[in-house]
Amino acid sequence: MNKYLSLIFLYNRAGYKKILLVAGAVPLFFLAIFLLRIGNPYAASSYMLMERAFGGIWAVLVLVAVNLAGLTAVVNSINGKKALKAAHSTTGYTIRRLNLSPVSSYLTIFIYSLALLLIFRGIAIASLYIIGKLGLTMAGASAIDTKLALGLLRTKIGSALIPFSHPTLIAFNVVSILALAGECARSCYLSWHNGTPSAGVALIIVPMFLVWAFTPENSYILIAILIMSLYAAFSLFDVISREKHPKGDPFKVNKYAGLMDLDSEEFDDNVHLAVNSPTDVYDSAPETSFLHLYGRTEGNSERKGIKNISPGRLRRRFMPLGINIEKSNALLGGCIVIGFVEHLLFFGRYLMQLRVINSSIIGITIDSDLKMPYFCQLQEHSYYGYILAILMVLFIQAYWNYSYYNKETKSVYVMKRLPDRKEYHRTIWISPAIEALYVAAVMAAHTAADLILYLAATPDIALYPDYLAHILPF
Repeated sequence: MNKYLSLIFLYNRAGYKKILLVAGAVPLFFLAIFLLRIGNPYAASSYMLMERAFGGIWAVLVLVAVNLAGLTAVVNSINGKKALKAAHSTTGYTIRRLNLSPVSSYLTIFIYSLALLLIFRGIAIASLYIIGKLGLTMAGASAIDTKLALGLLRTKIGSALIPFSHPTLIAFNVVSILALAGECARSCYLSWHNGTPSAGVALIIVPMFLVWAFTPENSYILIAILIMSLYAAFSLFDVISREKHPKGDPFKVNKYAGLMDLDSEEFDDNVHLAVNSPTDVYDSAPETSFLHLYGRTEGNSERKGIKNISPGRLRRRFMPLGINIEKSNALLGGCIVIGFVEHLLFFGRYLMQLRVINSSIIGITIDSDLKMPYFCQLQEHSYYGYILAILMVLFIQAYWNYSYYNKETKSVYVMKRLPDRKEYHRTIWISPAIEALYVAAVMAAHTAADLILYLAATPDIALYPDYLAHILPF
């Protein structure tokens, strides 16, 4: 048998019970929603029966929950429990000994997860079809197939599962399913090799629910597609890069939370990786020291240079010593990308309006009713991504710093007994505040670039006479 097919059967053996349980819950939940909203089908009217039964967001919530529960079942079954070192999944133990590269295992899990997501969607469509047909039959409807098809297409859950009349939503569904499967595979990969599973599935599930439940305008759906596409590409690149340059905290080599190699020395608590200097870990220059990496010391060549006051060095100065800087950098970069992509909403609005204006200009004249909207109007709702990014870097990084002292290193007592009692609170809150300022600076630069584009590319005859007075929203 093909080794990849054998691997898929191995995955399926590890979690088929949970997957069958999740799949069986789909029709039961849809039936419960139908009965709660319709009641007795024999006593109900057949007029807009499907719209009344599945017209709200409850059916969409069930579909999103099924996708999340199915992927969680896959990850937990393959990774096994994490309570004891010797109690890890035998599935993962076997995978480590197969003649497959980790990237091949990642791609196999991706295909397996993708197949499960498609099966869940098929079960959801079949459940809605059977429940709807039985309900319309009991209600005494005529032309059942026509009413069933039209009723489903007019509901939120129908437009999410069968978006024939919405090309943008079709593209969103394709991208979201691929991104979900990729995040499930990446979570398994990180649990095996780095000890920390990925939480990226939640970042895909949230926009899926928002788009399916509220069906916003196309510009918002395109922004969601772009965000998920960039994140999926980043996840794939991260997996590939980890094969060439393994990442993680080098000072916790005996604290894997993922799969353990039963034949290695990792179970011997007296055996530690020989780390004589951070040079062995971070692959930096020979003169680099651990304190220098975190900005706590100065070289002779830097004391009067610009590096002494560089924002990056200032941020590292207030990071807890020994914390995983790569993880913090990934958080900061990801938040900036979220803000940047969501702010592209202005760019989409501006280009669509500019296209209409350029097509309406005849010589030096233009329709008097056709004007470029004010800059503050085009900027409306384009800052939500940056605001979310600022809150994320501020509170998530602060929580990581707090957790590093109180849960990982258990050094909070030592920090509070330092001669400088404020060092503990400084290293928790100042670096997140600096990162929040970074995001705010990027937001200001992005807004300035938008203003330059607005002033330079818009024809003068398409601008309102008082457009300069409406640059700011106040």
